[in-house]
Amino acid sequence: MRPPCELVQRDFLRAVRASVAISLIEDGFSQTEIASKMDLTQAAVSKYLSQQLSKTKLAGEVDFLSKRLTEIIKTGESSTDKIIREICSACMRSRLGSTLCEMHQDKVPSLKFANCQICSQLLGGRDDDLAERAIIIEDILEALRTIEQSDTFQVIVPQVRANFVVCNDLAQTYKDVAGVPGRITIIDGRARALINPRFGASQHTAELLLYAKSTWPRVRACLCVSGKEDIAKIAGKMGFHVLTMKEPESSASKIVESLKDMVQVPGPQTEYPAIHIPGGIGIEPILYLFSPSARELASRSLRISNSILY
Repeated sequence: MRPPCELVQRDFLRAVRASVAISLIEDGFSQTEIASKMDLTQAAVSKYLSQQLSKTKLAGEVDFLSKRLTEIIKTGESSTDKIIREICSACMRSRLGSTLCEMHQDKVPSLKFANCQICSQLLGGRDDDLAERAIIIEDILEALRTIEQSDTFQVIVPQVRANFVVCNDLAQTYKDVAGVPGRITIIDGRARALINPRFGASQHTAELLLYAKSTWPRVRACLCVSGKEDIAKIAGKMGFHVLTMKEPESSASKIVESLKDMVQVPGPQTEYPAIHIPGGIGIEPILYLFSPSARELASRSLRISNSILY
């Protein structure tokens, strides 16, 4: 149980931090400034500056990356995501048949005898599960960007706020479904997802998506919006096959049970079903829209919101 992350933490990351801190101090930065730029405490910076850097096989890669990071910081381009991307990219390259791979196999000889290809398989896109998860996240992120750029989407956001969930054909539980933690809210008149999507983030909407997927096999995404009558009617005109429940309900399991009792449920080839939950005492009307992809669902939802305002 000795993954390469052990070497990354002990030999790679520590050396990179120390090297960058030394370079910045030599360029006139104070320890406090360095701590702020590197997202570390001043005490940690002091510790890195006092360390004697030991030379390892990683020296060349550490030196190259450190110079790159130092330049990024000095030019004021040091956004957190850019720095993390540089570090992770360098780490992954080294793990793919390069120095970290060699050092790891030296530490764990049994991996060498087994002709270990774990990192190349996982990081090279040959692990189907990881690749599928990446595709799902990319799909929902692109859909969220489309929604956030709209100046009309806010008119179909319910008081309980909207949510977006996406899965693939293998999803079985809500943990296999990506959603927006905390839902999609409204800030300055525009929709905003304050937290990036995560798997298992929305059990309620995910359970409805899983039911929809089992009933209409092409469905992969669900967006919940306001269920006001005018919105539901426009959705129907935009190509959604809207199923309206007789009674208001907020429990996903009870919604599913009610749908199973319906007679006029569209056939399995339906790509754009929708479930309309009427309002009641303490229950806001909600419309669940479904689609084969998050991108397509975002586009269709904007056609609905645009129709309301324009």
